[in-house]
Amino acid sequence: MSTQKKSITKANSPGYWKFLVSKGQLADWGVLFGSVAVGLLLVMAFYPIPEVISDSIGYLLYAQTKQFLAYRPIGYSLYLCFIHWFSRSMTAVVISQALIYTVSLGMLLLAVKKYWPPRRKSVFFAVEALTALCPTCIFMIDTILSDTLLCSLVFVMVTMVIVMIQERSWIALIVFEAALYAALFTRYSAMFFPIAFVPIFAMNGKAIMRIASIALTAAVFLTFHTQLSNYMSIITGKPQFSTGFDGWQLANNAMHVLPYIDPPRTKLDLPRDPALAQIHTFSYFNFKHKIKEVTNDGKKVTAYFLWDRESPLKLLLIQQLEHSNTLYQNLWVRFGSVEYKNYGKWLILKYPGKFIRYYLLPNSKSAFYPYHEVVFNYSNVEAGKKEIVNWFDFPEDKPLEPRSDGLGKIMRPVLPWFDVITWLIFIASALVLFFRKNKEKLPRESVQVLLMIFLFGLIYYGTTVFASPIAIRYWMPMYAIKVAFAWIALQCAGFRWSKA
Repeated sequence: MSTQKKSITKANSPGYWKFLVSKGQLADWGVLFGSVAVGLLLVMAFYPIPEVISDSIGYLLYAQTKQFLAYRPIGYSLYLCFIHWFSRSMTAVVISQALIYTVSLGMLLLAVKKYWPPRRKSVFFAVEALTALCPTCIFMIDTILSDTLLCSLVFVMVTMVIVMIQERSWIALIVFEAALYAALFTRYSAMFFPIAFVPIFAMNGKAIMRIASIALTAAVFLTFHTQLSNYMSIITGKPQFSTGFDGWQLANNAMHVLPYIDPPRTKLDLPRDPALAQIHTFSYFNFKHKIKEVTNDGKKVTAYFLWDRESPLKLLLIQQLEHSNTLYQNLWVRFGSVEYKNYGKWLILKYPGKFIRYYLLPNSKSAFYPYHEVVFNYSNVEAGKKEIVNWFDFPEDKPLEPRSDGLGKIMRPVLPWFDVITWLIFIASALVLFFRKNKEKLPRESVQVLLMIFLFGLIYYGTTVFASPIAIRYWMPMYAIKVAFAWIALQCAGFRWSKA
Protein backbone atom coordinates (compact mmCIF):
# COMPACT_ATOMS: atom_id res chain seq x y z
CA MET A 1 0.00 0.00 0.00
CA SER A 2 1.45 3.38 -0.96
CA THR A 3 2.11 6.08 1.60
CA GLN A 4 -0.70 8.19 0.11
CA LYS A 5 -3.22 5.33 0.40
CA LYS A 6 -2.11 4.64 3.97
CA SER A 7 -2.68 8.30 4.88
CA ILE A 8 -6.17 8.28 3.33
CA THR A 9 -7.08 5.02 5.11
CA LYS A 10 -5.82 6.34 8.42
CA ALA A 11 -7.72 9.61 8.01
CA ASN A 12 -11.00 7.84 7.20
CA SER A 13 -10.75 5.18 9.92
CA PRO A 14 -12.47 5.75 13.29
CA GLY A 15 -10.37 6.80 16.25
CA TYR A 16 -9.22 4.20 18.74
CA TRP A 17 -11.92 4.87 21.33
CA LYS A 18 -14.76 4.57 18.81
CA PHE A 19 -13.11 1.49 17.30
CA LEU A 20 -12.88 -0.10 20.74
CA VAL A 21 -16.68 -0.08 21.27
CA SER A 22 -17.85 -0.44 17.67
CA LYS A 23 -20.11 -3.31 16.59
CA GLY A 24 -17.30 -4.79 14.53
CA GLN A 25 -15.39 -5.62 17.71
CA LEU A 26 -18.26 -7.36 19.54
CA ALA A 27 -17.01 -10.74 18.39
CA ASP A 28 -13.52 -9.91 19.70
CA TRP A 29 -14.89 -9.00 23.10
CA GLY A 30 -16.96 -12.17 23.07
CA VAL A 31 -13.85 -14.26 22.41
CA LEU A 32 -11.90 -12.50 25.17
CA PHE A 33 -14.61 -12.66 27.85
CA GLY A 34 -15.56 -16.19 26.86
CA SER A 35 -11.97 -17.42 27.01
CA VAL A 36 -11.29 -15.88 30.42
CA ALA A 37 -14.62 -17.20 31.75
CA VAL A 38 -13.89 -20.75 30.59
CA GLY A 39 -10.36 -20.69 31.99
CA LEU A 40 -11.43 -19.18 35.32
CA LEU A 41 -14.32 -21.60 35.78
CA LEU A 42 -11.91 -24.49 35.22
CA VAL A 43 -9.49 -23.12 37.82
CA MET A 44 -12.28 -22.41 40.32
CA ALA A 45 -13.63 -25.94 39.88
CA PHE A 46 -10.38 -27.19 41.45
CA TYR A 47 -9.66 -24.14 43.67
CA PRO A 48 -13.05 -22.66 44.65
CA ILE A 49 -11.52 -20.56 47.44
CA PRO A 50 -9.03 -17.96 46.12
CA GLU A 51 -5.35 -18.49 46.84
CA VAL A 52 -4.14 -16.62 49.95
CA ILE A 53 -0.46 -16.40 50.96
CA SER A 54 1.44 -14.30 53.49
CA ASP A 55 1.58 -11.35 51.07
CA SER A 56 -2.22 -11.49 50.83
CA ILE A 57 -2.47 -11.19 54.62
CA GLY A 58 -0.26 -8.09 54.48
CA TYR A 59 -2.58 -6.43 51.97
CA LEU A 60 -5.62 -7.33 54.08
CA LEU A 61 -3.94 -5.99 57.22
CA TYR A 62 -3.51 -2.52 55.72
CA ALA A 63 -7.05 -2.60 54.31
CA GLN A 64 -8.39 -3.25 57.82
CA THR A 65 -6.13 -1.02 59.92
CA LYS A 66 -5.07 1.67 57.39
CA GLN A 67 -1.67 1.40 59.05
CA PHE A 68 1.04 1.92 56.42
CA LEU A 69 3.40 -1.05 56.12
CA ALA A 70 6.66 0.05 54.54
CA TYR A 71 7.32 -3.17 52.66
CA ARG A 72 3.79 -3.44 51.26
CA PRO A 73 2.50 -0.86 48.70
CA ILE A 74 -0.96 0.47 49.53
CA GLY A 75 -2.49 0.33 46.04
CA TYR A 76 -3.87 -3.19 46.17
CA SER A 77 -5.14 -2.70 49.72
CA LEU A 78 -7.09 0.36 48.56
CA TYR A 79 -8.46 -1.74 45.70
CA LEU A 80 -9.65 -4.32 48.24
CA CYS A 81 -11.31 -1.51 50.20
CA PHE A 82 -13.12 -0.36 47.05
CA ILE A 83 -14.47 -3.86 46.34
CA HIS A 84 -15.40 -4.20 50.02
CA TRP A 85 -17.86 -1.31 49.68
CA PHE A 86 -19.90 -3.44 47.27
CA SER A 87 -19.36 -6.96 48.59
CA ARG A 88 -17.58 -8.85 51.35
CA SER A 89 -17.31 -11.94 49.18
CA MET A 90 -13.91 -13.27 48.15
CA THR A 91 -15.54 -14.24 44.85
CA ALA A 92 -16.33 -10.56 44.22
CA VAL A 93 -12.59 -9.79 44.29
CA VAL A 94 -11.94 -12.58 41.80
CA ILE A 95 -14.73 -11.46 39.44
CA SER A 96 -13.56 -7.84 39.55
CA GLN A 97 -9.99 -8.91 38.80
CA ALA A 98 -11.25 -11.02 35.90
CA LEU A 99 -13.19 -8.06 34.46
CA ILE A 100 -10.25 -5.66 34.78
CA TYR A 101 -7.84 -8.18 33.26
CA THR A 102 -10.14 -8.91 30.31
CA VAL A 103 -10.92 -5.27 29.54
CA SER A 104 -7.28 -4.17 29.74
CA LEU A 105 -6.13 -7.10 27.61
CA GLY A 106 -8.87 -6.27 25.10
CA MET A 107 -7.66 -2.68 24.97
CA LEU A 108 -4.17 -3.88 24.07
CA LEU A 109 -5.15 -6.52 21.51
CA LEU A 110 -7.75 -4.32 19.80
CA ALA A 111 -5.17 -1.55 19.46
CA VAL A 112 -2.95 -4.10 17.73
CA LYS A 113 -5.88 -5.15 15.53
CA LYS A 114 -6.77 -1.57 14.60
CA TYR A 115 -3.32 -0.38 13.57
CA TRP A 116 -2.02 -3.69 12.17
CA PRO A 117 -5.24 -5.36 10.97
CA PRO A 118 -5.49 -9.04 10.10
CA ARG A 119 -6.67 -10.35 6.76
CA ARG A 120 -8.48 -13.25 8.42
CA LYS A 121 -10.58 -12.50 11.48
CA SER A 122 -10.50 -16.14 12.54
CA VAL A 123 -6.73 -15.99 12.92
CA PHE A 124 -6.93 -13.01 15.22
CA PHE A 125 -9.74 -14.64 17.21
CA ALA A 126 -7.36 -17.55 17.84
CA VAL A 127 -4.61 -15.13 18.91
CA GLU A 128 -7.01 -13.40 21.32
CA ALA A 129 -8.23 -16.67 22.84
CA LEU A 130 -4.77 -18.14 23.31
CA THR A 131 -3.46 -14.90 24.81
CA ALA A 132 -6.40 -14.51 27.19
CA LEU A 133 -5.96 -18.11 28.37
CA CYS A 134 -2.45 -17.52 29.73
CA PRO A 135 -2.44 -20.12 32.57
CA THR A 136 -0.47 -17.93 34.97
CA CYS A 137 -2.87 -15.01 34.48
CA ILE A 138 -5.97 -17.15 34.87
CA PHE A 139 -4.71 -18.69 38.12
CA MET A 140 -3.59 -15.33 39.53
CA ILE A 141 -7.04 -13.88 38.89
CA ASP A 142 -8.20 -16.42 41.50
CA THR A 143 -5.64 -15.11 44.00
CA ILE A 144 -5.73 -12.32 46.59
CA LEU A 145 -2.56 -10.66 45.35
CA SER A 146 -1.68 -7.48 43.46
CA ASP A 147 -0.24 -9.24 40.39
CA THR A 148 -3.42 -9.20 38.29
CA LEU A 149 -3.99 -5.51 39.00
CA LEU A 150 -0.41 -4.61 38.05
CA CYS A 151 -0.64 -6.74 34.91
CA SER A 152 -3.82 -4.92 33.86
CA LEU A 153 -2.28 -1.51 34.50
CA VAL A 154 0.74 -2.46 32.38
CA PHE A 155 -1.59 -3.43 29.52
CA VAL A 156 -3.33 -0.05 29.79
CA MET A 157 -0.05 1.90 29.83
CA VAL A 158 1.43 0.09 26.84
CA THR A 159 -1.85 0.48 24.94
CA MET A 160 -2.08 4.19 25.63
CA VAL A 161 1.46 4.78 24.39
CA ILE A 162 0.58 2.90 21.18
CA VAL A 163 -2.49 5.12 20.73
CA MET A 164 -0.43 8.24 21.44
CA ILE A 165 2.10 7.22 18.79
CA GLN A 166 -0.58 6.44 16.21
CA GLU A 167 -3.10 9.23 16.88
CA ARG A 168 -1.33 11.86 19.04
CA SER A 169 -4.24 11.39 21.47
CA TRP A 170 -4.44 13.63 24.53
CA ILE A 171 -7.06 11.35 26.07
CA ALA A 172 -4.61 8.46 25.81
CA LEU A 173 -1.96 10.58 27.55
CA ILE A 174 -4.29 11.31 30.48
CA VAL A 175 -5.29 7.65 30.82
CA PHE A 176 -1.61 6.65 30.67
CA GLU A 177 -0.67 9.00 33.51
CA ALA A 178 -3.57 7.74 35.66
CA ALA A 179 -2.50 4.13 35.05
CA LEU A 180 1.14 4.96 35.83
CA TYR A 181 0.14 6.63 39.11
CA ALA A 182 -1.91 3.58 40.12
CA ALA A 183 0.90 1.20 39.10
CA LEU A 184 3.46 3.08 41.24
CA PHE A 185 1.38 2.40 44.34
CA THR A 186 0.61 -1.16 43.28
CA ARG A 187 4.21 -2.33 42.84
CA TYR A 188 7.22 -0.14 43.59
CA SER A 189 9.08 -1.61 40.62
CA ALA A 190 6.81 0.52 38.40
CA MET A 191 9.04 3.51 39.18
CA PHE A 192 11.38 2.21 36.46
CA PHE A 193 8.68 2.13 33.76
CA PRO A 194 9.12 5.79 32.68
CA ILE A 195 12.68 4.96 31.60
CA ALA A 196 11.14 2.98 28.72
CA PHE A 197 8.36 5.43 27.86
CA VAL A 198 10.01 8.85 28.11
CA PRO A 199 12.40 8.31 25.14
CA ILE A 200 9.37 7.47 22.98
CA PHE A 201 7.53 10.56 24.24
CA ALA A 202 10.53 12.65 23.22
CA MET A 203 10.15 11.45 19.60
CA ASN A 204 6.37 11.55 19.32
CA GLY A 205 4.03 14.30 18.11
CA LYS A 206 4.40 18.03 18.03
CA ALA A 207 6.59 19.89 20.49
CA ILE A 208 3.70 20.66 22.83
CA MET A 209 2.77 16.96 23.14
CA ARG A 210 6.40 15.92 23.64
CA ILE A 211 6.86 18.48 26.40
CA ALA A 212 3.48 17.74 28.01
CA SER A 213 3.92 13.96 28.06
CA ILE A 214 7.38 14.17 29.63
CA ALA A 215 6.33 16.89 32.10
CA LEU A 216 3.19 15.02 33.19
CA THR A 217 5.13 11.80 33.66
CA ALA A 218 7.68 13.65 35.79
CA ALA A 219 4.86 15.28 37.77
CA VAL A 220 3.21 11.90 38.44
CA PHE A 221 6.49 10.43 39.64
CA LEU A 222 7.25 13.43 41.87
CA THR A 223 3.75 13.23 43.36
CA PHE A 224 4.32 9.54 44.10
CA HIS A 225 7.77 10.36 45.55
CA THR A 226 6.31 13.03 47.86
CA GLN A 227 3.39 10.90 49.03
CA LEU A 228 5.55 7.85 49.72
CA SER A 229 8.07 10.01 51.58
CA ASN A 230 5.26 11.41 53.72
CA TYR A 231 3.98 7.91 54.46
CA MET A 232 7.50 6.92 55.49
CA SER A 233 7.74 9.93 57.81
CA ILE A 234 5.02 8.31 59.93
CA ILE A 235 7.44 5.45 60.62
CA THR A 236 10.82 7.18 60.64
CA GLY A 237 9.87 10.63 61.88
CA LYS A 238 11.34 12.24 58.79
CA PRO A 239 10.49 12.10 55.07
CA GLN A 240 12.46 9.47 53.17
CA PHE A 241 11.75 7.77 49.86
CA SER A 242 13.33 4.41 50.65
CA THR A 243 10.93 2.00 52.33
CA GLY A 244 13.81 -0.20 53.48
CA PHE A 245 12.64 -3.06 51.30
CA ASP A 246 15.17 -2.15 48.61
CA GLY A 247 17.99 -2.57 51.15
CA TRP A 248 16.69 -5.93 52.35
CA GLN A 249 16.45 -7.11 48.75
CA LEU A 250 19.93 -5.88 47.92
CA ALA A 251 21.45 -7.64 50.93
CA ASN A 252 19.46 -10.82 50.22
CA ASN A 253 20.68 -10.94 46.64
CA ALA A 254 24.29 -10.07 47.47
CA MET A 255 24.60 -12.72 50.18
CA HIS A 256 24.39 -15.46 47.55
CA VAL A 257 28.16 -14.94 47.10
CA LEU A 258 29.16 -15.68 50.73
CA PRO A 259 29.89 -19.43 50.37
CA TYR A 260 32.25 -18.74 47.47
CA ILE A 261 34.52 -16.02 48.85
CA ASP A 262 37.56 -16.27 51.12
CA PRO A 263 37.06 -15.79 54.87
CA PRO A 264 37.85 -12.28 56.17
CA ARG A 265 41.34 -12.32 57.70
CA THR A 266 42.38 -8.66 57.71
CA LYS A 267 40.66 -5.29 57.84
CA LEU A 268 40.97 -5.10 54.06
CA ASP A 269 38.56 -8.05 53.83
CA LEU A 270 35.93 -6.21 55.88
CA PRO A 271 33.79 -3.10 55.32
CA ARG A 272 35.18 0.01 56.99
CA ASP A 273 31.90 0.60 58.83
CA PRO A 274 31.97 -1.51 62.06
CA ALA A 275 28.24 -2.26 61.76
CA LEU A 276 28.70 -3.67 58.27
CA ALA A 277 31.79 -5.60 59.39
CA GLN A 278 29.69 -7.21 62.13
CA ILE A 279 27.00 -8.21 59.61
CA HIS A 280 29.64 -9.72 57.33
CA THR A 281 31.48 -11.77 59.96
CA PHE A 282 28.25 -12.97 61.60
CA SER A 283 26.74 -14.03 58.28
CA TYR A 284 29.90 -15.59 56.83
CA PHE A 285 31.05 -17.70 59.77
CA ASN A 286 27.59 -18.80 60.95
CA PHE A 287 25.67 -19.24 57.71
CA LYS A 288 28.13 -20.07 54.94
CA HIS A 289 27.05 -23.72 54.74
CA LYS A 290 23.35 -22.93 55.20
CA ILE A 291 23.46 -20.46 52.30
CA LYS A 292 25.11 -23.09 50.13
CA GLU A 293 22.34 -25.52 51.06
CA VAL A 294 19.37 -23.23 50.37
CA THR A 295 20.85 -22.11 47.04
CA ASN A 296 21.55 -25.70 45.95
CA ASP A 297 25.28 -24.98 45.80
CA GLY A 298 24.81 -21.77 43.82
CA LYS A 299 22.44 -23.24 41.23
CA LYS A 300 19.33 -21.28 42.27
CA VAL A 301 18.43 -18.00 43.92
CA THR A 302 16.27 -17.53 46.99
CA ALA A 303 14.45 -14.93 49.10
CA TYR A 304 15.46 -16.89 52.23
CA PHE A 305 17.31 -13.95 53.82
CA LEU A 306 14.29 -11.67 53.44
CA TRP A 307 11.69 -13.71 55.28
CA ASP A 308 13.09 -16.68 57.22
CA ARG A 309 13.44 -15.96 60.94
CA GLU A 310 16.51 -18.21 61.06
CA SER A 311 18.34 -16.26 58.34
CA PRO A 312 21.24 -13.98 59.36
CA LEU A 313 19.46 -10.75 58.39
CA LYS A 314 16.38 -11.59 60.44
CA LEU A 315 18.41 -12.84 63.42
CA LEU A 316 20.46 -9.64 63.55
CA LEU A 317 17.25 -7.63 63.48
CA ILE A 318 15.71 -9.70 66.28
CA GLN A 319 18.87 -9.37 68.41
CA GLN A 320 18.77 -5.59 68.01
CA LEU A 321 15.06 -5.56 68.76
CA GLU A 322 15.65 -7.30 72.11
CA HIS A 323 18.10 -4.60 73.19
CA SER A 324 16.14 -1.52 72.10
CA ASN A 325 12.76 0.09 72.58
CA THR A 326 12.27 0.57 68.84
CA LEU A 327 9.18 -0.87 67.17
CA TYR A 328 9.77 -3.83 64.85
CA GLN A 329 8.65 -2.00 61.70
CA ASN A 330 10.76 1.07 62.48
CA LEU A 331 13.83 -1.07 63.04
CA TRP A 332 13.08 -3.08 59.90
CA VAL A 333 13.00 0.15 57.88
CA ARG A 334 16.21 1.46 59.45
CA PHE A 335 18.16 -1.73 58.79
CA GLY A 336 16.91 -1.86 55.19
CA SER A 337 17.48 1.83 54.51
CA VAL A 338 20.98 1.99 55.98
CA GLU A 339 22.93 -1.08 57.15
CA TYR A 340 21.59 -3.75 54.82
CA LYS A 341 21.52 -1.49 51.78
CA ASN A 342 25.14 -0.47 52.37
CA TYR A 343 26.19 -4.05 53.09
CA GLY A 344 24.56 -5.29 49.90
CA LYS A 345 26.32 -2.58 47.87
CA TRP A 346 29.67 -3.42 49.50
CA LEU A 347 29.37 -7.15 48.72
CA ILE A 348 28.33 -6.57 45.12
CA LEU A 349 31.06 -4.01 44.40
CA LYS A 350 33.76 -6.09 46.11
CA TYR A 351 32.78 -9.35 44.40
CA PRO A 352 31.04 -8.36 41.13
CA GLY A 353 32.10 -11.54 39.30
CA LYS A 354 30.77 -13.78 42.06
CA PHE A 355 27.53 -11.81 42.18
CA ILE A 356 27.02 -12.28 38.45
CA ARG A 357 27.83 -15.99 38.66
CA TYR A 358 25.84 -16.94 41.75
CA TYR A 359 22.91 -14.51 41.59
CA LEU A 360 22.41 -12.76 38.26
CA LEU A 361 23.04 -15.71 35.94
CA PRO A 362 20.87 -18.25 37.83
CA ASN A 363 18.14 -15.61 38.21
CA SER A 364 18.38 -14.65 34.53
CA LYS A 365 17.47 -18.22 33.59
CA SER A 366 14.13 -17.63 35.29
CA ALA A 367 13.33 -14.97 32.72
CA PHE A 368 13.05 -17.79 30.19
CA TYR A 369 12.15 -20.80 32.31
CA PRO A 370 10.56 -19.39 35.50
CA TYR A 371 9.73 -21.09 38.79
CA HIS A 372 5.97 -21.57 39.32
CA GLU A 373 6.02 -20.57 43.05
CA VAL A 374 2.36 -20.03 44.11
CA VAL A 375 0.86 -20.59 40.65
CA PHE A 376 -1.05 -23.90 40.69
CA ASN A 377 0.65 -24.64 44.00
CA TYR A 378 -2.19 -23.83 46.39
CA SER A 379 -1.28 -22.90 49.98
CA ASN A 380 -3.62 -24.23 52.65
CA VAL A 381 -4.60 -21.74 55.38
CA GLU A 382 -5.97 -22.87 58.72
CA ALA A 383 -9.52 -22.02 59.75
CA GLY A 384 -10.19 -18.77 61.61
CA LYS A 385 -7.38 -16.66 60.15
CA LYS A 386 -8.46 -13.31 61.58
CA GLU A 387 -7.41 -11.10 58.66
CA ILE A 388 -9.60 -13.23 56.38
CA VAL A 389 -12.71 -13.73 58.51
CA ASN A 390 -12.70 -10.08 59.68
CA TRP A 391 -12.66 -8.80 56.10
CA PHE A 392 -14.54 -11.33 54.04
CA ASP A 393 -17.87 -13.00 54.57
CA PHE A 394 -16.15 -16.30 55.26
CA PRO A 395 -16.89 -18.98 57.90
CA GLU A 396 -14.55 -19.00 60.88
CA ASP A 397 -14.50 -22.79 61.05
CA LYS A 398 -13.61 -23.36 57.38
CA PRO A 399 -9.96 -23.69 56.26
CA LEU A 400 -8.75 -22.45 52.90
CA GLU A 401 -7.91 -25.52 50.87
CA PRO A 402 -8.45 -26.77 47.29
CA ARG A 403 -11.25 -29.08 46.30
CA SER A 404 -8.66 -31.02 44.32
CA ASP A 405 -5.07 -30.44 43.24
CA GLY A 406 -5.52 -32.46 40.05
CA LEU A 407 -5.18 -29.44 37.77
CA GLY A 408 -2.07 -28.29 39.63
CA LYS A 409 -0.38 -31.66 39.20
CA ILE A 410 -0.88 -31.34 35.45
CA MET A 411 0.05 -27.67 35.14
CA ARG A 412 3.09 -27.29 37.39
CA PRO A 413 5.51 -29.28 35.20
CA VAL A 414 4.39 -27.61 31.95
CA LEU A 415 3.79 -24.06 33.21
CA PRO A 416 7.29 -22.67 32.49
CA TRP A 417 7.03 -23.89 28.90
CA PHE A 418 4.35 -21.31 28.15
CA ASP A 419 6.98 -18.62 28.72
CA VAL A 420 9.50 -20.57 26.64
CA ILE A 421 6.98 -20.72 23.76
CA THR A 422 6.26 -16.97 23.87
CA TRP A 423 10.00 -16.27 23.87
CA LEU A 424 10.41 -18.43 20.77
CA ILE A 425 7.51 -16.62 19.08
CA PHE A 426 9.04 -13.26 20.04
CA ILE A 427 12.50 -14.16 18.73
CA ALA A 428 11.15 -15.76 15.53
CA SER A 429 9.02 -12.70 14.70
CA ALA A 430 11.97 -10.36 15.30
CA LEU A 431 14.11 -12.45 12.93
CA VAL A 432 11.39 -12.49 10.27
CA LEU A 433 11.17 -8.70 10.47
CA PHE A 434 14.94 -8.29 10.33
CA PHE A 435 15.38 -10.57 7.32
CA ARG A 436 12.17 -9.56 5.50
CA LYS A 437 12.31 -9.70 1.72
CA ASN A 438 10.53 -6.39 1.29
CA LYS A 439 13.11 -3.80 2.32
CA GLU A 440 10.68 -0.87 2.02
CA LYS A 441 11.13 1.54 4.88
CA LEU A 442 8.84 0.72 7.82
CA PRO A 443 6.27 3.32 8.93
CA ARG A 444 7.69 5.57 11.61
CA GLU A 445 4.84 4.79 13.99
CA SER A 446 5.42 1.04 13.75
CA VAL A 447 9.12 1.47 14.44
CA GLN A 448 8.34 3.58 17.51
CA VAL A 449 5.84 1.03 18.84
CA LEU A 450 8.25 -1.87 18.37
CA LEU A 451 11.02 0.16 20.00
CA MET A 452 8.75 1.08 22.92
CA ILE A 453 7.81 -2.56 23.54
CA PHE A 454 11.45 -3.62 23.30
CA LEU A 455 12.56 -0.90 25.74
CA PHE A 456 9.76 -1.70 28.15
CA GLY A 457 10.61 -5.40 28.07
CA LEU A 458 14.30 -4.66 28.59
CA ILE A 459 13.57 -2.43 31.61
CA TYR A 460 10.96 -4.80 33.01
CA TYR A 461 13.11 -7.93 32.76
CA GLY A 462 16.38 -6.23 33.68
CA THR A 463 15.20 -4.47 36.83
CA THR A 464 13.16 -7.47 37.98
CA VAL A 465 16.04 -9.92 37.54
CA PHE A 466 18.42 -7.64 39.45
CA ALA A 467 15.97 -6.80 42.22
CA SER A 468 14.31 -10.05 43.20
CA PRO A 469 14.41 -13.85 42.93
CA ILE A 470 12.05 -14.56 40.04
CA ALA A 471 8.74 -16.40 40.09
CA ILE A 472 6.50 -16.92 37.07
CA ARG A 473 3.81 -14.52 38.32
CA TYR A 474 6.22 -11.59 37.86
CA TRP A 475 6.17 -12.20 34.10
CA MET A 476 2.36 -12.05 33.77
CA PRO A 477 2.21 -8.84 31.67
CA MET A 478 4.94 -9.97 29.28
CA TYR A 479 2.99 -12.95 27.91
CA ALA A 480 0.53 -10.71 26.03
CA ILE A 481 3.10 -8.01 25.29
CA LYS A 482 5.40 -10.50 23.56
CA VAL A 483 2.44 -11.75 21.53
CA ALA A 484 1.60 -8.14 20.57
CA PHE A 485 5.20 -7.50 19.53
CA ALA A 486 5.21 -10.68 17.43
CA TRP A 487 1.98 -9.75 15.63
CA ILE A 488 3.17 -6.23 14.82
CA ALA A 489 6.58 -7.47 13.67
CA LEU A 490 5.05 -10.09 11.37
CA GLN A 491 2.60 -7.58 9.91
CA CYS A 492 5.39 -5.09 9.26
CA ALA A 493 7.39 -7.87 7.61
CA GLY A 494 4.55 -8.44 5.14
CA PHE A 495 3.45 -11.73 6.63
CA ARG A 496 0.83 -13.49 4.51
CA TRP A 497 -2.00 -12.69 6.95
CA SER A 498 -1.49 -8.94 6.55
CA LYS A 499 -3.78 -6.85 4.34
CA ALA A 500 -2.70 -6.07 0.81
